[in-house]
Amino acid sequence: MRNTDNNMDTVILEINTGYTIAHNATFFPEFRKRTYGDLSPAERAYKLPSIHCYRLQTKKTDRYLPKVKMIERHAVRRGVLCYVLKIEFSAPKLLYWNSLQEVSEKDEEALFKALQSALASIGIEMPLETIAHAKVTAVHVCKNVPLPETFKMREIVSTLAKMNITKAYDASEKQCKNGGRLLNIYSGTKEHSFYDKISDSMRTKNKRRDKEYIDKEREIVLKYGLQRREVFRYEYRIKGSQTVRSQINAIIGREYEVPVEFKDLFIPNLLKTIILTSWDALIRLPENQLLLFETIDPLKLLLYILEEATKINRTGHSINKAFISYGLILAIQQHGLKEVRGSVFDLWNDDHPERLTEKLTRAAELVAGLPRSKSILHVDTELKRFKLITLSILENGI
Repeated sequence: MRNTDNNMDTVILEINTGYTIAHNATFFPEFRKRTYGDLSPAERAYKLPSIHCYRLQTKKTDRYLPKVKMIERHAVRRGVLCYVLKIEFSAPKLLYWNSLQEVSEKDEEALFKALQSALASIGIEMPLETIAHAKVTAVHVCKNVPLPETFKMREIVSTLAKMNITKAYDASEKQCKNGGRLLNIYSGTKEHSFYDKISDSMRTKNKRRDKEYIDKEREIVLKYGLQRREVFRYEYRIKGSQTVRSQINAIIGREYEVPVEFKDLFIPNLLKTIILTSWDALIRLPENQLLLFETIDPLKLLLYILEEATKINRTGHSINKAFISYGLILAIQQHGLKEVRGSVFDLWNDDHPERLTEKLTRAAELVAGLPRSKSILHVDTELKRFKLITLSILENGI
């Protein structure tokens, strides 16, 4: 089985020049290029750069098609209008009609050609060079991890949902009618998303954004008898050109101002580094470690913590710290870190949050020797191996 250094799903590109459109009438509303002088006083006073959005209307077809918009923008200081083609697509679905199979850096040329062909089929012509140099404004970096039957996605999601990153992040957990669970940990421009890829593929059409393509993915699941399996899906979604530049240019050692182009996403190890770094940022936090050890009887946990505390110091003060650690761990395991932090600061002065962080770090040190959660350890190990999920893997029942 070959390894892959990069894996992406949704990509959003913006292109200013280097393309032709066969029929403006295929957009709704039908667009026509204007000059700055054509703008009304209200449009000239509009504070946001985008004035109008024209969506490409496509007929049902047997091939996967990207979503295309034409954005009319104005530069007030220069007194000019520009038209930007915005293209959104799923890289694996463009190649394979499903996102169980994964895209690697070796698929660069094939993906460029597939996008060029799909655009040409809806009346938009552009050379491969234009596609390669298109500006990336969003990318969803992702990895599929098949789970052994002994590990359940429900338990993994429940554990991850109790974790915390910073105050800037919120979390939402959703249970679907088919039993699948979805967890999003998000800020404005970055999002960690976790779900079972198999149950997502089997969801009804009206529950999916990409409902016109769901049948193809479901066919893959049924064809290879995967409907009773679970595949841990992790997506790290980077939204907005500024965040894309910040994250990617920092990794490849480039100046922040340099636009990230589509071809940059195929730099070896780039997307692998992004997804592993984002995963580690979540589970390596000392306080999150309090959720990652195997379930243990509460009394055995207390005795373990007391024993570890006495190894450090046998004073009454050390024992008191052990009791505090024990109480924090039980509360966090039941209610989650964010809830515990919020509840504590409702009663305690939050001018010095580092004091609670110190107590959480101490608690993590006391339980560091306990066995880790086998399911989380499996996911962690497989993410680092980063093995490519190919058609042959699916054929063998993953």
